[in-house]
Amino acid sequence: PKFYLAGESCNLPTDIVLRSSDGIRFGAHSKNLEIYSDGFPIADSVVRSAEDIILPEDSDVVLLLLRFMHHQPQPDLSLLASRLLIKFANAVEKYGVYSATGVCKVMIGLSVDDQPFEVFLYAQRHGYSSIMDKAGKLAITQEPANFFAYAHSIGDTTWRDLAELETHNLPTKEVWEALRQYPDWPPIFGAWYLKREQMREAIFDALKNPSPVLHKGGLMHCADWYPFLADVLGKMGTSVPSYKTFVQVIESCLPRLNGCTHCNIVVNNLIKSRMSTLDAIARESLASYLDGDIPIFV
Repeated sequence: PKFYLAGESCNLPTDIVLRSSDGIRFGAHSKNLEIYSDGFPIADSVVRSAEDIILPEDSDVVLLLLRFMHHQPQPDLSLLASRLLIKFANAVEKYGVYSATGVCKVMIGLSVDDQPFEVFLYAQRHGYSSIMDKAGKLAITQEPANFFAYAHSIGDTTWRDLAELETHNLPTKEVWEALRQYPDWPPIFGAWYLKREQMREAIFDALKNPSPVLHKGGLMHCADWYPFLADVLGKMGTSVPSYKTFVQVIESCLPRLNGCTHCNIVVNNLIKSRMSTLDAIARESLASYLDGDIPIFV
């Protein structure tokens, strides 16, 4: 493995070698590690050894850590890619490198748009509530399934239910894959799936029994209604059962009505009636499904 000195203008003799997870060796000073951090042993308490100290961080992070533990100008963190910045920020919190914790917090707060879910994890882990709220709201919109699963795994029902609202337009498999990353996922997935099926039933009940509008000659429906309905039922059978998808499917099938004004009134009433019902189901907390007290909607 290669060997590097972390201090660009440091003349102190090295007495310890740190090896990164990707095999890069860094010469370091045990006294500096003691002075500039809380995460390494006191210099005088360590018996010198020829063995490298292996760290779980990669070389980019280890190099930055060591440069913040020297009496020299600190690196410009505004030049770092957001992914490296977050990894480094978590490392300085872990090792107690206080010369870097404050500037990392500021820089991450400025770059929250880049990786909001990772920023939320950083802020939640280290108690930075001022960053956590903004990052959480952005993460919910960008990675709803992953955020939903993580919030459930830490027992945060408030964030969990906010994220769950954004999962209604996602494929079932995507939510399942996100949840199964964590222990005890079957109950919450079961509750989520029951809620999804209740939304599906609400949609199909409405399609089976739409309120008719009398056509000329007293007909309940014109001949174009049935091809339209068959098309909607077929598409909804393989679509996500959400209000957004329902409206999209209806709109995609409208040409089959050939401009029938009476049938279009039926369709508009159908959409309006389902909007309130599906919205009520969507906003129902998963707690009721987990407790077995499933609400009934009509």
